[in-house]
Amino acid sequence: MPLPTSSTPATGKTEPGAKVEKASPPIPEGFPAPEAQRMGLLPRYLLARLNAMNDELRAKGVDVIDLAMGNPVDAVQDEVIEEMRAALSQAKNHRYANPRGIPPVRQAFARHMQRYFGVELDAENEVIMTIGSKDALSHLCLAIIGPSDLCAVPTPAYMIHRYAPILAGGHTIGVPMKEENPGPVLLNDIKTLFQTVRPRPKVLILNFPHNPTSKTVEKSFYEEIVSMAKHYRFWVVNDFAYGHTCFDGYRAPSFMEVKGARDVGAETFTMSKPYNMAGWRVGFLYGNPLLVDLLARIKSYFDYGHFHCVQQAVTVALDKGDDFIRKQAKIYQGRRDALLKGLENNGWGPTVKNRAAMFTWQRIPEQGRKVGSLDFCLQLAQEKGVTLSPGGGFGEEGEGFVRIALVESEKRLTEAADRIGAFLRTL
Repeated sequence: MPLPTSSTPATGKTEPGAKVEKASPPIPEGFPAPEAQRMGLLPRYLLARLNAMNDELRAKGVDVIDLAMGNPVDAVQDEVIEEMRAALSQAKNHRYANPRGIPPVRQAFARHMQRYFGVELDAENEVIMTIGSKDALSHLCLAIIGPSDLCAVPTPAYMIHRYAPILAGGHTIGVPMKEENPGPVLLNDIKTLFQTVRPRPKVLILNFPHNPTSKTVEKSFYEEIVSMAKHYRFWVVNDFAYGHTCFDGYRAPSFMEVKGARDVGAETFTMSKPYNMAGWRVGFLYGNPLLVDLLARIKSYFDYGHFHCVQQAVTVALDKGDDFIRKQAKIYQGRRDALLKGLENNGWGPTVKNRAAMFTWQRIPEQGRKVGSLDFCLQLAQEKGVTLSPGGGFGEEGEGFVRIALVESEKRLTEAADRIGAFLRTL
């Protein structure tokens, strides 16, 4: 029997964030509606709605502690800024750059993957620079997904993992995650899906360490996925955005570490989280040369790549930032510990100690679950000025949970926990 689906078009249910959504501007008389049919498949972007609510609260003088969006607050490495400043003074750097990424930045990324994960990459044919990992996945889906194609994704899921295939004209089907650290159960459910669903999914999108749930996997998980992909003939794309944000001795494996992985798929990486370069919008897709080439072909119609100065600075970050990203991971670990201790001290109940990612995923206490994750988060923001992401915004499997971003200091996270505790006592 096919597994539960989660994807397709709008269901008629109230979408997360509806209470803070602005009305659409009116259509001029006599004009056709401008939106394409695909827009009806997309809910308003959850984080954009929460940001709008934060702006409204701040305009009223509320001291908002925003833990909804994974938007790093820490500084970029000094050497990176210095390289950027030096590059700006050279006129040649202000021309169009290589849209695949200049050779030095792709070579630096290949060296990075070899140092950390033992992955040997051909920088010319197996690496492409992208405008973040969202760009990598979204444009890759445009290149490989068509109207009759189906894409599988473990759920709950980050919005772009669910909707990038839909924007490309395809469909997604969800595989609910039932284990704290996915292993045999999720692997069996994925296998059952590819055995039973027709048409058979063309692509499996993975994301470990996982957003929103912070769940993690071991290398053996990817070994089974590669074996499955070769047997059932499907492609794999793993979003490795949080590969360096690991705690308590855990080391996240790269999908590309597994023998045969580049035969069946590719992986995305972002500079946003480990290097605090979120606003720079820099990522990479690497692995199977056919997938890399398809992304390069379609990207050439959309953009001319990054500003040359940015690419030079990223090269420095990749080559000289090893100690920096290790220290940043320790900062996130300290914030996780401060937040979870604060929640437990304020009546939240037992928490789950995630071992990776810049978020923590926690079940809402019973007295808060009865109103639903969206209303819980809206009321908390309105009454106490603390913004969290409602789990229901990541799919029905996330209902009853919240995602909390570790993007404030330990002191502010402790204060947020105190405010949450005060809110819980009113329910």
